Amino acid sequence: MTLPVFKDLNVLWELPENWCEWDHIGETLQRVSHHLVNLGTADRFVFIVTSMGDQLPVAHSERTVVIQTSDEGHEIPSYAGDVFMVFKNYRPFDPAPENLRVIPLGCNKDVPDLALRSMPERPVDIFFTGWDNHRESFFTAVDAAYPAGEGQLGGRDLTIDIGRQKDFRSGMKPEDYARRLAETKIALSPRGVSHETFRTYEAMRAGCIVIANRQLPAWYLDGWPVIELDDWQGFGKIVEDILGDEMRLQDLSEQNRTWWQNYCSPEAVAHYVVRELSLKLMQGE
Repeated sequence: MTLPVFKDLNVLWELPENWCEWDHIGETLQRVSHHLVNLGTADRFVFIVTSMGDQLPVAHSERTVVIQTSDEGHEIPSYAGDVFMVFKNYRPFDPAPENLRVIPLGCNKDVPDLALRSMPERPVDIFFTGWDNHRESFFTAVDAAYPAGEGQLGGRDLTIDIGRQKDFRSGMKPEDYARRLAETKIALSPRGVSHETFRTYEAMRAGCIVIANRQLPAWYLDGWPVIELDDWQGFGKIVEDILGDEMRLQDLSEQNRTWWQNYCSPEAVAHYVVRELSLKLMQGE
């Protein structure tokens, strides 16, 4: 895979080849470059994109900006005190230093963004497919709510597509997964190893209603339309209440897509990064 090219921005790209975050971060930095050029500050920084939390090829407290991803341990990178700013996915559990900002994970590069469909056009009521590791309580709740993958609402059979995979990435091909999301009304997004998961953002982008585990607080989650649960037990009642209200279904679908665009998309993240960099520059001056 060819490294992203940034004409007006100095970027050192340290992610492994074909990494899931390539496109989301690459598109974000293209937009960051555009905005910083307009502000006349693009040459002030060296951006480093990395999955590492313990080392950098260069570090400069007035120039280096790190985009760190893939840290499912939710840790503070050891070099945070040596650089101008750090933007990372997976909010740290410990209090973060003043120069660290959390940004959304975004979508897996292999899952395409397909045309939106209205709720009446979507044949699948409930959808999830994924690895069963760290999700035993979720699957127990699913089995209790919908034994044998079946359920009814208002005298009709629900279309329930729950896939339990025994190995990582052993389920649907990304293109098929994207098409299934486009056909889905309610997408379930249980956490895996970490609190954050691509599937939440992919489902929001597809205009699904999303039900997920409780998230760690962050600026892009404050007021979002995702339905967060502390416990999956009894989630079937929430699902059926939503499915039974056609106006609410469509409204929540539009809210999720709009939230993705305004707070979690590459354009939205770029605006946030540029704003935070600009504010820190002004504070220093």
